[in-house]
Amino acid sequence: MRLAVVALLVGVVVACSDDPAEPEIPVAVAPPSRHDALRDGLTDDARAFGFDHGDWTEDLGDAPFYGLASYVRRDLDATRRDEALERARTLMRGELLDGDLQDKVMAALGLIEHIDATGDRSDLPLLDDFIDRLDSLTHTLGDYLEAGADRSWAIRTYGPTAVTALVALLEAQYVLFIGGERKDERLDRVKTIEAKITARAFGDLAGARAYAIAPGNAELELYPNVSMACLEARLFRITKDETYRLQARALYAAIQPLKKSDAPARYASPYAIELTGSKTGDVSTLSSQNYLALSFLLLFEITGEQRFVDEADRVLDAIEKMRGPYCRQDSSCTTGLLHHVVDGRLAQPGDGTVFCSGCNLQTLYVIGYRRHLAGEGF
Repeated sequence: MRLAVVALLVGVVVACSDDPAEPEIPVAVAPPSRHDALRDGLTDDARAFGFDHGDWTEDLGDAPFYGLASYVRRDLDATRRDEALERARTLMRGELLDGDLQDKVMAALGLIEHIDATGDRSDLPLLDDFIDRLDSLTHTLGDYLEAGADRSWAIRTYGPTAVTALVALLEAQYVLFIGGERKDERLDRVKTIEAKITARAFGDLAGARAYAIAPGNAELELYPNVSMACLEARLFRITKDETYRLQARALYAAIQPLKKSDAPARYASPYAIELTGSKTGDVSTLSSQNYLALSFLLLFEITGEQRFVDEADRVLDAIEKMRGPYCRQDSSCTTGLLHHVVDGRLAQPGDGTVFCSGCNLQTLYVIGYRRHLAGEGF
């Protein structure tokens, strides 16, 4: 997916509070991660991913965040890391509407990870300029990015709710991990955008009270709700306002009708039914499961409730079963985590997209975040 709900959208260092009465975050230490074999395999796989002057090919736009973040956090291949950082800078210097905006937002999220991990704030003027321009555009569009679907593959595919949540998450990440004199200004904007998304997209859907993929669409979808769960969790971590934590918990309950299996845990991705040509409507994309697991980890982080980290682990169990064969653009073939599961089988060439390097890098990042919550190395 070309989001970064979810993510996730999501830094590693624990934010501190001057108020001793406020809960420490993370609230509890997670049990040790049990997905070291998947982490090691993905690390090896990543060495063979197509890479051209900082650009991971076949990445569906996710790698400017997840590739850069993983390589910085784990001090992996220095050449790829440095070239990816320079490409992120190039993307952010460009015109907002020249190309897909999603790539640029992902690059900004990756740059925040770099600044936080290294302490090097020399790129802060570039980051501020980009976020200022993005925020001005978002404000002009009414703080809900419905317009621009003709230019943005992400808005067409994942809907305006999830993409607008990504913009708010970018500013929330800035508040948490950059801070500084513009912290309060950016937090005000996060709150404003969250309120506008809720006003436009939250309500009674088919089987749940949740966020719609777009206004007027009554189908329950995974992406908008895991994106908003990540945003609500971040807002609670920043503000300690219990309203946000309650909403994040409620969204966990809201998406349960999408659950297809429990052990391993897999949730449906209805948006991809048409994209994959599913005959039964049973489809789950790798990226959606990554953002799902990340949202559960953020819920664990702010609640300490074991059920959330356990569910994240079960989702990672299902992701581990998505490994299969694929052929690269240069016709060489290998194995990796495939783009989706559809109608009871792994992705095949006739489905359209078979492999997404950015989605594999997302999984590597999610495992790193899971390890961080256990006090292990990213």
